[in-house]
Amino acid sequence: MFDITKGNQMIQAMDQGLSLASRRQTLIASNLANLDTPGYHTRDFSFEGALKNALARQLSPNNLITTHPMHLQGSSGLSLPSSTDSLRPNSERNDGNDVSLDRENMLLARTQTNYQTASTFMQVELRKLYALIKEASAH
Repeated sequence: MFDITKGNQMIQAMDQGLSLASRRQTLIASNLANLDTPGYHTRDFSFEGALKNALARQLSPNNLITTHPMHLQGSSGLSLPSSTDSLRPNSERNDGNDVSLDRENMLLARTQTNYQTASTFMQVELRKLYALIKEASAH
């Protein structure tokens, strides 16, 4: 079967963003669930760094196909901002648990915003494809 979304880099990028945001939400939920578990240490990853790596792999020059000798070669040096937040909390309680309710809630809100943004951009691209298909079938 022909996959019409395969060639759309925006849809592919937003799919990566949705997957990473979902994975991070799972980690944050796990951290919150273990808020009172003695000795539990916060688990997290840099969403921005992971997305940058995923997009760099997606847009690497090896993935680009040149159909003419005069085509420019691509570059994998994306200029996405790196994460400025530390991945580990600064304090640990007496029981060895370092989960901070405030930090996890802030990260959860930020991750939900990332998920919603990626979802909105993907919907826009899918609507464009739908409009093209609808227009082509009308002719």
